[in-house]
Amino acid sequence: MRLAINPYGTIGFGLASTYALLGSWSLPEFCWSTWLAGLVYAWGCIATASVQGVFAACSHRKAIEERLPLLRHFSPAVFLFGAILLSLSLGWLTFRLYSFLFGFYGLFLSVFAELEPYSLFGRNGFINSDFFTPVFFLLERFWPMVVGVLIANWQDFLGGNPWQRVRLPLQREIVRLHVMILALPFLALLAWALVGAAYQPITILLLMALLYLLPKPSQAKRDQDGEIKREKAVPWVE
Repeated sequence: MRLAINPYGTIGFGLASTYALLGSWSLPEFCWSTWLAGLVYAWGCIATASVQGVFAACSHRKAIEERLPLLRHFSPAVFLFGAILLSLSLGWLTFRLYSFLFGFYGLFLSVFAELEPYSLFGRNGFINSDFFTPVFFLLERFWPMVVGVLIANWQDFLGGNPWQRVRLPLQREIVRLHVMILALPFLALLAWALVGAAYQPITILLLMALLYLLPKPSQAKRDQDGEIKREKAVPWVE
C-alpha cells in the first residue's frame, strides 16, 4: 500500500508541539491531551456522519423506495423527518458508545497518569466525576492538541460512506492510543538516556511525531478504496 506524508499532520504537529513546549507539558498532561483529542475526533466523525446520512438518504430516496416500497406512501416532509430521526438515533447511540469507551480509557489514565486537580483526574476523582466536567476542563487547557488532530484528519470528515466513517476512531485513534501507550516507556527511557532529567519534552515530541507524522494511505489509494466501497455499498448509505 502506497503511503504519503500528510501535510496537514505537519501543521497539527507544529501547533500542538509549540504549545506543549511553551506550556512545559508533563507526560501525564500529554496523555490526557491525547485522550481528549481522540474523543473529540470520534465525536466529529459521528456528527458529520449523521448530517451526511440525512442528505444521502434524501438524495437516494428512489433507490431506498425500490428496496422498501412502503416508503412511497410517505410525503417528502415525513420522509425527511424519518431520515433525521434515524440519523440522530444512530448518532446518539454511537456517541454514547464512544463516550463509554473513552471513559474506560480515562479510568486507566486516572490510575497511571494522575493529573491535578485530582478531584477530576485522580484515581478516586475521574471515576466519580460526571465525565463532561473533566472534558471541558481539558478543552480549556489542551485545545491546541484537539485543533491539531482535527486539522491533521479533516479529510476524514468529508465524503465516502458516512456510516463507515463512524468506525474510523476504532480503526485509527484507538490504535494510535494503544501504540503510544506501548511506546511511551521505551521513548521515555531513550530520552532519559540522551538528555537526563529533561527527558519529558523530548519524549512528548517523539510521541507527537507518532500521532501526527506517521504516513497515511496516499490520496490515490484512498480514492481507489472509496470507489470499491461505493460499488459494494447499498446506494442510500453512500
